[in-house]
Amino acid sequence: MRIFAVPVGIALIAGGLAFAPPAYAAVGTAITIRVDEAPKYIGDSVTVSGKLTRTGGAALPSRDILVNVAGKRTIVRTNTQGLYIAELVVPRSGAYTAEYLGDTAYDESTRATPYYPVHYRTGIDEFTASPKPVAQNKPVNIAGRAFRVGLKGKEALTGASVDLHFSGDGKNWSYVGTSALDAKGRFRFAPTVAQDGTWYVVLEANPTPDGWTRTQRSVWIDSRYPTRLSVAATPKNVKKNAKVRLHGALGHRVDGVWRPLGKVRVTVYFKPKGGKWRSQGTAWVSANGKYSKKFKTPRDGWWRTVYQGNGANFKVTSKNVWVNVL
Repeated sequence: MRIFAVPVGIALIAGGLAFAPPAYAAVGTAITIRVDEAPKYIGDSVTVSGKLTRTGGAALPSRDILVNVAGKRTIVRTNTQGLYIAELVVPRSGAYTAEYLGDTAYDESTRATPYYPVHYRTGIDEFTASPKPVAQNKPVNIAGRAFRVGLKGKEALTGASVDLHFSGDGKNWSYVGTSALDAKGRFRFAPTVAQDGTWYVVLEANPTPDGWTRTQRSVWIDSRYPTRLSVAATPKNVKKNAKVRLHGALGHRVDGVWRPLGKVRVTVYFKPKGGKWRSQGTAWVSANGKYSKKFKTPRDGWWRTVYQGNGANFKVTSKNVWVNVL
């Protein structure tokens, strides 16, 4: 309570002495504060409201109220019913206060909310995986950047790490490794790929006040077997429109071992000197990985074979072989 002193003096007036009025007290006040909805994240908008009254409950209109939301401040004015309202952006965890500073007639008053813990929203961007597809038992580079969303937008998240997990069926997951975030929030993994499957990078939540939420990104990696394809032409010198036999072998490397790749077709191409590659047909590859077929030779030129690949094996092209037409 404020006491305002008024000097007591003696004055000479006609007929006797007069005294100045005694000291008096400022009227007490009370203020309430409420939050419409408890905030969850840094950067959320929060609405704070309440009422200012004098002792006895009568409303105090046209009074300035200082509203403080975890360090973010604004001044609003009460309406004719003593009500005030303010909307601010949440900068961090903390309690919120509403304060009436008082004046010569009314005493000051303040009220605070409970402590509200909030967290940063997070995400992963610049997310890449290469090469795709990747050869079996070869590494794939998985990289990206973890960020948090602050008052000014995306910010690099530092002082944290992300984990890499893998699943071949989308149900059973295995932990692969951890990468610490650098000063720009970046991470990188280079796991060896043994089979098709989903890889996901996860940033686990930090539940402490002003911590961060959980986020993750995933990518499907197609793992294929490396392939090789040979070709030979017999004979090397033929008469015009005579036939040349194209033959060779197709294989793929499975679990580190080269094995025949059969029961598929290879496409045979011919390119005359100064011309373009054109398909001449296909040749069947037997179960032992070998193929052989004769083709007409209209003029000098190069021959080669191509296996187009599939979901399990890489496309492969043989070397070029020259056939001379006499």
